[in-house]
Amino acid sequence: MLWNACEEQTKIGLGNGDLLPLTCDDIIYQQQGVNYIVNLVTDNMKIKHSPAVSAQDPFIAPYTHCDYITDMDAEYVCLLNRFPIVVPHLLVCAKDYIPQTSVLTLADFTAWVKGITRSDVLGFFNSGRIAGSSQMHRHMQLVRTPIPLESLIINSQLPFKHAVFRYSGLDPQQLYYDYLHALESLQLNTTKLVNGLNECLPYNILLTERWMLIIPRVKNQVETLSGHGVNFSGRFLVNSEQQLEWLERYGFMQFLIDCGFKQK
Repeated sequence: MLWNACEEQTKIGLGNGDLLPLTCDDIIYQQQGVNYIVNLVTDNMKIKHSPAVSAQDPFIAPYTHCDYITDMDAEYVCLLNRFPIVVPHLLVCAKDYIPQTSVLTLADFTAWVKGITRSDVLGFFNSGRIAGSSQMHRHMQLVRTPIPLESLIINSQLPFKHAVFRYSGLDPQQLYYDYLHALESLQLNTTKLVNGLNECLPYNILLTERWMLIIPRVKNQVETLSGHGVNFSGRFLVNSEQQLEWLERYGFMQFLIDCGFKQK
């Protein structure tokens, strides 16, 4: 029901110009046996990063910069991303402000998994600007997409530091337990406080019906190319043909390694 409502709202938003997609058609590039997905970004990226848009918190009611889909529960709302990476693109947001860099809670996972109702849904979370987040208000994201790196993920063959957990079904309590274990094992906890809450070092989460992947981040830009959580699924956004040519030469996986920590 959630995705049906999302698709209907997406059609309306695309038709009236409320939705401003950030990407065009998928381009497939094969490297080392992986069919990476690349998207050239549209001019809508300039609108997203304009001062008028960047200065606002779009996740505070009445949601004038995102389309409301439904309440997930008393504390979380599902919004349609005005600037989708993939169409459609959902956001699961805390109704009240919670810092994006503070430790996730059981309530975060409980709301988030309500949108992971299909095998093709990818959830991703960017913890802070170094992890690719442009908004500091707590939000988890959902898209439907192929996952080029899934085989490497589930077989723990990624060449950068990470933690992966496999599931036959998603239980928020188990996810939360595994997440806390990963924060400890990956040394992502800090003693710093943000708005009175414990702050984490930068990291990304990828979440499907089948697995959860957590990746510590060291930086968010290599040369001129910036990244975020969805890159670790094998999807990349570039701003020009020249940048795509650079990425192909540099190496898709090398970019991911440089954004994280090379596996010892």
